[in-house]
Amino acid sequence: MAGGPISRSAIGPLLTPGLRKVFYEIGKERPLEYPIVFNVGNMDWNPVTDQQAFGLGQQPVKTEGAQFGLDEHIIGNQKAYTAVAYGSAVEFTWESWRDEQYGILEQLVAEQGRMTRQRQEVQAWSILTNAFDTAFNGFESGVSLCSLSHVGVDGVTRANRPTPDVGLSVAALQDMIMRYETMTTERGVPRLLQPTMIVIHPADKFVAREVLGSSGTGVSASTTNNEINALIQEDLTWMVSHYLTSDTAWFALAAKGVHDLNFLWRDPPMFDAFDDPWSKNAVFTAYQRFATGYGAWAGVDGSDGA
Repeated sequence: MAGGPISRSAIGPLLTPGLRKVFYEIGKERPLEYPIVFNVGNMDWNPVTDQQAFGLGQQPVKTEGAQFGLDEHIIGNQKAYTAVAYGSAVEFTWESWRDEQYGILEQLVAEQGRMTRQRQEVQAWSILTNAFDTAFNGFESGVSLCSLSHVGVDGVTRANRPTPDVGLSVAALQDMIMRYETMTTERGVPRLLQPTMIVIHPADKFVAREVLGSSGTGVSASTTNNEINALIQEDLTWMVSHYLTSDTAWFALAAKGVHDLNFLWRDPPMFDAFDDPWSKNAVFTAYQRFATGYGAWAGVDGSDGA
């Protein structure tokens, strides 16, 4: 990022009347996407820590005259969330601010709001962008969010990822739904979780319409498109994320509050303006502080695509 105040010499064409139009390449801003998907909350202190715990297992057989077998919860791992600060500033000499004729410097100040929202999106979606990276962890150290090797306290290995990774299709979604349907807790008890939203890269937009929005299968050259789309009754919604970096990855998420993908505010965006008394320069700042991450993997299923 360039340093120093913006002076008259940096905005020469904007100082005199006569331009028909200044094309300021910014365009319309997309509405925020991450609040649709992630659990957005607040941090009452920093850092905050989540604790993993497991309930009771399956009830054992009790033989005649024997005492009841004892069971208890099991304490698991912890996940810490530490807020990170983000900030920016723009500074103008008084002369450039006073003499600029077309309102471009005012637009530059307003653009700091866009910067803060862009940073929120990038950090929130980085949870899914890094969902296959074992360096980005929740409660399990060394295990990625979407993995074939989630080992429970019962010693059972569970997967929330296909093997091999596959692209978005009817068959891929059916297999994903079966992983949800057969999921158990880490004490071996059947668990009621169901996907509600498919998150995709823009590259999969038309495939999603075909797979999830059609009454017929319409996805295979071997079909006549007269077969019933078995996914319709699953009532899955889908959305495009413009912040996923992989154009083949896709995710199937449980409802907000059921999955554990978190965006936690410590300091919501703050915008300030002041004049430097020593130079009369105008300074505009934008600041925010938040944490993102996940603890539990259950409620998220994903593929790196094909």
